[in-house]
Amino acid sequence: MTDLKLAILMAAILGAGALFGFYFTMSVAIMPGLDLTEPYAAITANQDIGRATQQSLWFVALLGTPIALLACIALYWKDRPVRNWLVLGMAGWSAMMVVTVLFNVPLNQILDGLTITPDQADLADLWASYSVTGRNGTGFVC
Repeated sequence: MTDLKLAILMAAILGAGALFGFYFTMSVAIMPGLDLTEPYAAITANQDIGRATQQSLWFVALLGTPIALLACIALYWKDRPVRNWLVLGMAGWSAMMVVTVLFNVPLNQILDGLTITPDQADLADLWASYSVTGRNGTGFVC
């Protein structure tokens, strides 16, 4: 039973780390990099990144992490310090999901549904309305 508990705990930790790494990399490298490219390239690249993400193992981490966290909370219920950290991890996953579902998914769906051409006049404004840096100039969601 100890090996099973440890394996589920490791799955929860690795899943949370994978999600953190994905969102961190998107925030500090990919999106700022796309902001430096031409708007047409940024939009089409972002559309392709979204499609690739939907067809990847990312969903295993996205949906498997809370299952592993909940299982660990149940398995480690009597170990208060561990349980509290796991509950905090579940709260973090829940907050991430709220932000993703309310903000990222609708913006990505709008962007994904666009058919654009390289010579389209409003591409810079379109990308600026999508990109966090383009919206407030800071690179942070405000």
